[in-house]
Amino acid sequence: MDLYRIILVDDEEEVRKSIIRKIDWQAVGFTVVGDAENGEDALEKIEALEPDVVLTDIRMPYMDGLTLAEKIRQRYPSMKIVIFSGYDDFDYAKRAIKLNVTEYILKPVNVEELTAILKRIKSNLDDEIEQKRNVSLLRENYIRSLPILRDQFLNELVGSTVPGNVL
Repeated sequence: MDLYRIILVDDEEEVRKSIIRKIDWQAVGFTVVGDAENGEDALEKIEALEPDVVLTDIRMPYMDGLTLAEKIRQRYPSMKIVIFSGYDDFDYAKRAIKLNVTEYILKPVNVEELTAILKRIKSNLDDEIEQKRNVSLLRENYIRSLPILRDQFLNELVGSTVPGNVL
């Protein structure tokens, strides 16, 4: 089983290290491929490491989590984004919803809640991969069947009689 890739973004190093340390990443189907202290740093790492999920704080220097989410949506529309915030501010949540953020959680982040969220995200990613695989199989079967369908159609067209009087 391949593990999904995740990057953590928070301006507080202790918060990043604590989250990395406290979660059993492999048990929930992820591997932490990197971390960043702000949105600008995160964007560079996202381009280089191509994670499936970005877990980011909302308020950071240089580029905040919502601006980061906006840039991620522009470049990687299917990437999952989890925002965590120490601010119970409706405007932040509303903007996050508009950016199609996967989850929005309030700090302090507890291990059980984050683990449950990661399991849900993993399940969604598994479903998306399965759907892509099914579409790909359907496309391959269609392409393989096309010559047979074409021959069958032409045989029926040539072999059929035209009813009635045709001018």
